[in-house]
Amino acid sequence: MGCRVNQVETERLSHTGARYGYYPTAEEQPPDLIIINTCSVTSESDRQARQLIRRLAREHPQAGLVVTGCYAQAQSAELAAMDGVVLVVGNAEKERLWEHLPLLSPRQDSAGIEATGQWASLQEVALVDHFAERSRAFLQVQDGCDRRCTFCTIPALRGASRSFSPDYVLAQAARYQQNGYRELVLTGINMGSYGRDRQPPTALAELVSRLLAARGESRIRLSSLDPLDLDEALLQQFMPGSGLCPYVHLSIQAGDERILKRMGRGYGRDLVAEKVARLRSICPEVVLGADVIAGFPTESPAAFGQTLALLQEIGVTFLHVFRYSDRPGTPASAIPARFRVAEREIKRRAETLRQWAASRLPAIAAQRIGSQEEVLVESCRDGLARGKSGGFLPVRMVDDGRVRVGWLYRVNISGYDSNYQELVGTLCT
Repeated sequence: MGCRVNQVETERLSHTGARYGYYPTAEEQPPDLIIINTCSVTSESDRQARQLIRRLAREHPQAGLVVTGCYAQAQSAELAAMDGVVLVVGNAEKERLWEHLPLLSPRQDSAGIEATGQWASLQEVALVDHFAERSRAFLQVQDGCDRRCTFCTIPALRGASRSFSPDYVLAQAARYQQNGYRELVLTGINMGSYGRDRQPPTALAELVSRLLAARGESRIRLSSLDPLDLDEALLQQFMPGSGLCPYVHLSIQAGDERILKRMGRGYGRDLVAEKVARLRSICPEVVLGADVIAGFPTESPAAFGQTLALLQEIGVTFLHVFRYSDRPGTPASAIPARFRVAEREIKRRAETLRQWAASRLPAIAAQRIGSQEEVLVESCRDGLARGKSGGFLPVRMVDDGRVRVGWLYRVNISGYDSNYQELVGTLCT
C-alpha cells in the first residue's frame, strides 16, 4: 500500500524471502503467510489498511498475516490485536522481517508479536533483479525525513533521513539495466535530502550526474521533490539530451504565503515560481506535476484561490490532490476547531483542483503535436502500443508487431485523442 518507497521495499522483501525458505505462491495455491506493507499518510490510508487486513483474514483463514510499514510503526498494538495477525513489524525492522518468522507457527491464535527496533543504516540491503512493473523500475536512494511539516507524521514513522551509498545506488541501477529496464525512477521519502547525512556529505545532483554517466540505454526519472531542493546543480542535470526525463513533480502543498508558513514548509510562493522559471529556462519542454493539500486548517477561500493561481502561473499539468487529514500528535491537529475547514468544503475544493488539472492535459498535448517524443512502451494490445513520454505524457501508436513492452522508441506526434486523453503518434523509421 502507499508510496513508491513501499513498493521498492515490498519487492526487496519478495526477493530476500527466498534466503529464508519463503517463496511467492502461485495464484491457485493457498498462502501460509500474507505480508501487508501499510501506509499511514492519511486517516483514509489507516482505514484502508484495517479493511484489507480484515478481508484477508476472512478470505485466507489458514494464513498468518504479517503487517509492516508506516501504520505498523504507528499503531503496532492495535494491529497485533486484529484477528489473523501473527506479526507486526515497524519500519525500523522491516528489512529484517524474515528473521522474526521462525518464531511463529503458520497461524497462531494468540495476539500477534510486535517487533520493534532502532533505525538502521541503509547499507546492508539486497539488490533486486526485477520489479513488479515490467516497463520501469523504482530505485530507492534514501529513507526518512528531517523536515517537520506541521501536518505530517512521516518523520516519526520513518526516522531521520538516511541515504544509501552512491556505490549501492549505482550497483542497483546496473542490476536493473542488466535485466532490461530502460527507465529507472529515483525515489525516497524526502529524496532532495539525499547525501546530507553521509560523511563526507554528497548531494542528489552528484548522484544523478553519476547515474546519467552510467545509464547506457536507460533514461532516469526523478520522483517527488521539495521546491527547496531544486538547487542550481540539480537544475543543470535537466539539460536536454542528458538522459534525465523532462518531468518534475513538486511537493508544493499550497500557494498561499500564510498557509505555507503554518504548514512549516520553509518557502513561499515566490521561491516556487523562481525555481520553475529557472527550470524552464534550462529545459523548456519540462512537464510539471505537483502535490497539493486541500482544506488545511485556516485555509480561507482567498487562500485556496492563491493555490489555484500559483498552479496556473507555473503551468502544472499533473496534480495529486490530498484532502487535509488530521494526524494525531501533529501541530496542525492542535489547531482549534473554529479554524477548521468543513469537510464538505474540503471535498469541494479538492474536486475543484482535480477538475482544473483535468483541463490542463489537452493544452499541453496541443503543444506537442508535430514534435518527436521518446516513449517507454507499457503495453501492447489489439494492435496498439501505449506508453509514456519523457514528460510522462500518455502516448499511443500502431504496433506493427515489432514493438516491445519496456523498450524506448522515438515517436512522431500527430494528434491528441480527447476520449482516451492520450497523444497519438507513429513510430519513427
